[in-house]
Amino acid sequence: MRYDVYPNPVTSLRAAFPYVIEIQSDRHYMFAERVCVPLAKPDAFPGMTERLNPAVEVVGFKENLHMHPFGITVFLQRELRDKLDNLQRQALRIDSALEFLLRGY
Repeated sequence: MRYDVYPNPVTSLRAAFPYVIEIQSDRHYMFAERVCVPLAKPDAFPGMTERLNPAVEVVGFKENLHMHPFGITVFLQRELRDKLDNLQRQALRIDSALEFLLRGY
């Protein structure tokens, strides 16, 4: 479901990007693919901005993580296991970053 958070299926990237957030509309549930954005640790890469890389709180993780929209990717639904949280409560922040990525405002 949209805004669900999962452990990053790419285990070699988990040190910097421990989780991914599903961002596609729930209306596309019938497809096997899920569009996701990585969630980065604060020191994962330089040049983060609040507008493009907003901090989000994930239950059970002690520090805020940052969206990394330039890392947008697709996983198969079966690769996304062990849902940790749903960030619907932070939807405005998430959608604003995606809007900035896609439209520039």
